[in-house]
Amino acid sequence: MMDSKWLIVLGAVVAIIALAILPGILTDHVEESGTLIDAGHFAVDRNGIRILEERYTLFSHPVEGYMLLSQGEVTIGGQPISLAQQTGYDLDFHPTLYNLAVGTRSDSQIISAQAGPEGISMEVRHGTSSKTGSIPDTTNIALLDNNIIGHYVVLLMAIRAEALDREFVAAIPQGLLSLPAEITGPNTTEFRSGDNTYPGKRFDLQLGDIKIVLIEHSGHLVGVIDRTQGTVAYDVDRFPNGIELIEEERPEEEGTIEHEITFASDRLTIAGIITLPNGGTPPFAATLFIGGSGPVDRDGNAPGLLTDSYLQLAHALAEAGIASLRYDKRGVGKSEGDLSSASRADLIDDARAALAALRAQSEIDKDRIFLIGHSEGAYLAPIIAAEDDTIRGIVLLAGAARPLDEITRWQIETLLRMQGASEEKIAASLAQEDQYIEFVKGSSGEWSDYTYADLQRAMPWLSEQAATQMTGSSLSLSWLREHYTADPTGPLRLLRMPVLIVNGEKDLQVPAEEADLIREAIEENGNQDVTVYVLSDLNHLLRHHPDAPSLVYRHLDEPVDPRLIDILTGWAVERSANR
Repeated sequence: MMDSKWLIVLGAVVAIIALAILPGILTDHVEESGTLIDAGHFAVDRNGIRILEERYTLFSHPVEGYMLLSQGEVTIGGQPISLAQQTGYDLDFHPTLYNLAVGTRSDSQIISAQAGPEGISMEVRHGTSSKTGSIPDTTNIALLDNNIIGHYVVLLMAIRAEALDREFVAAIPQGLLSLPAEITGPNTTEFRSGDNTYPGKRFDLQLGDIKIVLIEHSGHLVGVIDRTQGTVAYDVDRFPNGIELIEEERPEEEGTIEHEITFASDRLTIAGIITLPNGGTPPFAATLFIGGSGPVDRDGNAPGLLTDSYLQLAHALAEAGIASLRYDKRGVGKSEGDLSSASRADLIDDARAALAALRAQSEIDKDRIFLIGHSEGAYLAPIIAAEDDTIRGIVLLAGAARPLDEITRWQIETLLRMQGASEEKIAASLAQEDQYIEFVKGSSGEWSDYTYADLQRAMPWLSEQAATQMTGSSLSLSWLREHYTADPTGPLRLLRMPVLIVNGEKDLQVPAEEADLIREAIEENGNQDVTVYVLSDLNHLLRHHPDAPSLVYRHLDEPVDPRLIDILTGWAVERSANR
């Protein structure tokens, strides 16, 4: 399922330990750190809300190299948490050491990295547990963390000094991994701050699948725009009103015509977009997209995850002569509401309202409408279709036949086995998950109805930090409870229309074997018009993924897997033919 709980996103903000706890880590090098050569104060905003502030200082020493120190504050679920880090570099800007302290007053975590003869060794320490990783080659490497803006200051210095190739390896100690990276520029650009426009220099950084724009002004880094995570970092002292990059408008896609619509659901205004073929004669066959879990917008994007999956599929369908409606979930994008309080039943009601809105469009053939459900949407779409026999067909992408609690248990066990965890560790983790599931199934109301003490009685292992993250999730307790107690096979057995099922062998969020379980449930009551594809090298976000299965998605800059597009458009065109 598209729950951010299961996505490893670069720069995911983690809880931070107070600066006072780390005097040994941060002061050992300060006295001999050398000459101050740069300093800055950055704020990081997402959707106009400040989530992080950082003050950094950069020192130069004629023998030791460079030392970057920073401190700041990050906000998670309304809780302010402090941050402290240091990174050391040699005279050629190669990273030599890194320490980041993370935690709350009741919990702590230390992330560290150290360069040595055999490469860079990395460690994440949480309480008494420790995980390690390493990168063997340090000849062309940069250390980057989206939470530390100062790292990008050093990156640009290394690029300008030609101490780092334009194609390099980025070390990510928090994730115990490395990513391929490439930087281009500088190119001239313009940006706004308040009512004024300023000239600047732009660097484009491709970090795995993450796209980041770095903006310089008067020789200083003043902006870091992370397109994937939807964040904007800016120099507070120089541009207190923030910055906005001035770019050319996105050209319209050939073969499509789009217009915005709104519709009502539960006294909320839900926003969406109709995509029509640019040619042909209406009324058109049409599809309704029902998206995955979490704060997913009409295009299939979420904070920290830029995929454009639904947008690409909608345009491919339009080029094949089929219209569509995509909509922002309640509380997401341009839609009203609060997703964190939305139940599964609320989202089903929103999908019903979207279907009615699609049928009301004059360009749409009301008798030739399909549903496309992805991830959580593949749970919800059969519920809608089972109660409406006028639906022409249904497409289930990365769907499951087992309840969500069984899928999350599979996720935990699968990931731990990939990490080489012992059988004892796996058993202990699953036992904790079982306590969590038991609590959710037996709960009532929402997260706000439970105190930390209440939660810890049900889950004795639960730390205050974990409880804060749990209750601050974008997924409501009622949403979890309804998914954990529902039987997805019930609606599947009632489907009488054609069904297309596509799952991926490289999906680490839904087992590929769920495709056959879905088919079996549908065929149980005699519906034989079921087409199943289990595609090799297809991941949960519908990309071709030739690497080992991973939740670090590295192919999002590539289009949706062409195999999926061919299968979907071919099936939909065939099933939408007038009869």
